[in-house]
Amino acid sequence: MVHDLRNPLSALAGNLALLKEELAAVPLNETGSQCLEDSLVLCTRALLMVQSIADVDALEQGTIAVRPRITPLAPEVEVAVRQGKVDVEARELDVVIDVPELSPVIDGRLVTRVIQNLYDNAVRYAPRGGRVEVQAGIIDKQLVISVGNSGPALTDEEKRSIFERDFCAAQRQAGARLGRDFGLYFCRLVVEAHRGTLTIEERPQLPAVFVVRIPQ
Repeated sequence: MVHDLRNPLSALAGNLALLKEELAAVPLNETGSQCLEDSLVLCTRALLMVQSIADVDALEQGTIAVRPRITPLAPEVEVAVRQGKVDVEARELDVVIDVPELSPVIDGRLVTRVIQNLYDNAVRYAPRGGRVEVQAGIIDKQLVISVGNSGPALTDEEKRSIFERDFCAAQRQAGARLGRDFGLYFCRLVVEAHRGTLTIEERPQLPAVFVVRIPQ
């Protein structure tokens, strides 16, 4: 099913990109231009979700090799924020990005998708009108990336199970998290492949913060 989905999604993303290029010289109204841009972003997100499902098996089997190299981090965060723009605007969220100019040693193609998954998760499960924060820095010779929101705190059981392959949380309350996909499991596998850790913390005004630590 993953392979069956990936091919038409790739073709759709390619066609949307081509359409955007062809219409670059055509005066579109704001609504038309925004719809085209949103469609391309959403299609790309769907393609990344499908790719993550496929890569989970490869990561489990060790057939995806991590290739760390010096990688500017800020552009990777910008990609994630851009792809989440539609949901941020629809949910009227306050997004705070605190990512200095860093160039850690990571596999950028994989860590970028970790950031995308964590950011997408924070946006989707933040309460309407809530807050999402992304921070990064080098602390004690570790790259530390934290992505949190102002949604409800996780239960102890969720904290123990949320990074497992088959985790599915029941709805707890209005605005609470619903069932989750392979995204967080994928994140855990990528971080562990970098000899790092992925944990959950609670901070003032941010009850759910996902923290990546990768040795440098």
